[in-house]
Amino acid sequence: MILVTGATGMLGAHFLLELTRKQQSVRAIYRSETKRDLVASFFAYHHAKDLFSNIEWISIALDHPQEVEEALEGIELVIHCAALISFDAKDEKKLFDTNVSLTRCLVDTLLAKPARLLYVSSVAALETEDPSYYGQTKYLGELEVFRGIQEGLEAHIVRPGVILSDFFWKSPSLSLFKLAFRLKHLCFEGETGFIAADDVVQCSLKLIDQKEVNDVTLVSHHMSYCELINTIREGVGKPLATKAFSKDKLLFLMRLTQFIKRLGFRRLVLSRGLIETLYTKTRYDSLDTYEVFSSIPQRDFKQFVKELAVTYKREKGILY
Repeated sequence: MILVTGATGMLGAHFLLELTRKQQSVRAIYRSETKRDLVASFFAYHHAKDLFSNIEWISIALDHPQEVEEALEGIELVIHCAALISFDAKDEKKLFDTNVSLTRCLVDTLLAKPARLLYVSSVAALETEDPSYYGQTKYLGELEVFRGIQEGLEAHIVRPGVILSDFFWKSPSLSLFKLAFRLKHLCFEGETGFIAADDVVQCSLKLIDQKEVNDVTLVSHHMSYCELINTIREGVGKPLATKAFSKDKLLFLMRLTQFIKRLGFRRLVLSRGLIETLYTKTRYDSLDTYEVFSSIPQRDFKQFVKELAVTYKREKGILY
């Protein structure tokens, strides 16, 4: 049996869908009935409604060792997707608790079990110059897994780039689609690696079938944020953004929105960490550099983004 943490998130739901399609026995951790219902809707969205009933759902706290130990009963593989993504300084404690402390608790419990571990990290863990706090916590989470490996745990680490998918439009990475539809002329100069959620799942499951490689970076295509925004806009026939919005101007806008927030408006999404990400240019090892993934077909990523843009426009009822 396979245990999936973070099962109600975008990537966790994709793992559940693929595993149930492969007729694997799956146990999934959830904390919210609403989010579990969202996964049920995701299965229905992909014409797999009947498969949802094959999942064994349990509600536990990953920071309670006794509950984690009970959840691991009969488990052969743990896919650890549970994580928090945030670039807001006010979330630093939550980031450490979720991305580091929960991973430490899971690794400690697994050391006394025969189960293997697949840890879903992030390319953010590879940041070296002015790393985000999110990236630092993913790196520290990796260190907990490497410690477990040294102590006898069989584990693999995958570091996906920015993950794109349909359906989960409120996920942090998919907010880029909302941004692309709202911006008429502006884009951002940063660059990073992207990958489809389905490809993360396929590569991860391929990785755990071999023992030669312990950790990999999962990036299928590098794009600037400006190129991504324009690919989205091109996919739905909108004019391309041509003006690069300067980092200084966005920092000024951040300070302005912070002032507006103090006047009593709701929490705003701009943060220094997010802005740094939008203007940082980073490149990583791509999927084609790993022999283990040579049998996995490479998708036309730009066409994939265009198709997502069409789906986003249709499902959001956008008329223009």
